[in-house]
Amino acid sequence: MLYEVNKIIMKKIKLKNVVLLVVLCNLVSSCVTLQQPLPGSLWGNWAFVKTGTISNGANERLYNYNHLCYKESDRLHFSSDKKMTLRWYDERCGINHIMIGQYYVENGLLKVNLENKTPSQNSPLPPITEYRIVQINSTTLKLEEIPGTYRRHRNDEAMVFVFMKVD
Repeated sequence: MLYEVNKIIMKKIKLKNVVLLVVLCNLVSSCVTLQQPLPGSLWGNWAFVKTGTISNGANERLYNYNHLCYKESDRLHFSSDKKMTLRWYDERCGINHIMIGQYYVENGLLKVNLENKTPSQNSPLPPITEYRIVQINSTTLKLEEIPGTYRRHRNDEAMVFVFMKVD
């Protein structure tokens, strides 16, 4: 009889522990806020790797990005306080740095509130305010210009940018 009582008590304790664990997990996960619901985080530096165009959502043409400086790569920086900056180098490896603006992610789109709508001369990134996040993981970010925003080309081509995470 004592064995049966102990067995019932142990089952109740195990059940209480499981319930307590589930409640704690829910509490902890609700307190932790992620930057955005993406498979990877935008935060950090992203070096330009490829750029090109896509026509009618299908015919993609990507080319290796031409870094003018042989020892540094042009890059975007996404900070945790939602600021997006661009750093690029000239052929003498002189640094150019501008604040692009504030960014946020909504439904798989990267939206940018531009600080200055006039692009800086020689800037590798045009003043686009909305991008489709085609791919993001711990090493790669691929953005596609959303039709209807700034167009560098006059036909139906959208700009595409591929970046690699830089630590």
